[in-house]
Amino acid sequence: MRIALTHAYSWPEVRRGAERMIPEMARAFAQRGHDVTVLTSTWTPLTENRLYKVVRIRRRHRDDARHETDFARRLFPHLVAGQFDAVHSLGPRDARSSILASRVRRSRRTVYTNLGLPDRKWISAQPWARAHDRIVRDINAYGCMSQYALDMLERDYGRTGVFTPGGVNHDEFKPAAEREPAPTLLFSGAIGERRKGVSLLLEALPLVAKREPDVRLWLSGQGNAQQWLDEASAEARARTEVLSLGEEDGQAERYGRAWATALPSTNDSFGMALLESLACGTPIVASTHAAPHELVGEGTGAVCAPDSAASVAEACLDAIELARDPATVERCRASTLPYDWDTGLAPAFERIYAGD
Repeated sequence: MRIALTHAYSWPEVRRGAERMIPEMARAFAQRGHDVTVLTSTWTPLTENRLYKVVRIRRRHRDDARHETDFARRLFPHLVAGQFDAVHSLGPRDARSSILASRVRRSRRTVYTNLGLPDRKWISAQPWARAHDRIVRDINAYGCMSQYALDMLERDYGRTGVFTPGGVNHDEFKPAAEREPAPTLLFSGAIGERRKGVSLLLEALPLVAKREPDVRLWLSGQGNAQQWLDEASAEARARTEVLSLGEEDGQAERYGRAWATALPSTNDSFGMALLESLACGTPIVASTHAAPHELVGEGTGAVCAPDSAASVAEACLDAIELARDPATVERCRASTLPYDWDTGLAPAFERIYAGD
């Protein structure tokens, strides 16, 4: 198939789960013999040909909303000209452009993955709400990243979706040679977003220390942690290290060396950091709010309430105990096999693109 993947942001200029998804999807499809083009945007435009073609449209606006609108408008001619069999978009504005282009390319399949939650009340207040209404009505396949999101789509919009979660490259994300000597918790994600739960994790840290006196916390990701550290206790600050952003391919080592990866978040549609941690053999702590807890299996992690430091601390202690069991590494890694890009998700996405 001739496949186009569209997203207004590109890896590694922006380091989030969605931006990692695009190159991994493209690589997996190309290795399976498909003709793949990635259409994205960056401050430094260029066209690359690797296993697949990458077209980076020059970014012109620092404001994200203006940028996404501009990207979708300038993406449209590429989608009309391109003889693609399927176009998979990861943003609502570029998905709308894909739908409009399909009026010319009538045999084309259009696919959209909502990276967030299809919460009708929240979406109705967004500047792209009308674009989303068009997607719900006209996209061939509306993808969600979790069962929680699929259920919400059905409830709020009466639309049946398809499962299009994030995936993991098992060749890149694998166990480290050894863990840190002392129990080490890792937060990996958008540090500056309050809903991600860094402040709650810092509140829970002294409670964990009562039973694990050597416990440490690593904060890894984009955003400023200082606002949360300023609110935290002196003990929590003393036990916390804010890691540098590091090399784009260095996150797997952090996952592997940590004892547990914790994400006590709210309103998350998936949990890419948790999936990557599991692939590295490291147990996870996930919130019961929204979707991340779907990644927790028997012997691979623990769940916590998203509004209770005591619950977060107890889940972290459970995950630390799991890390002491050598069998946990293989259990965690095995739980991610359905999400492997090459053997799990690429074949599933191919069926969606073919309309099966």
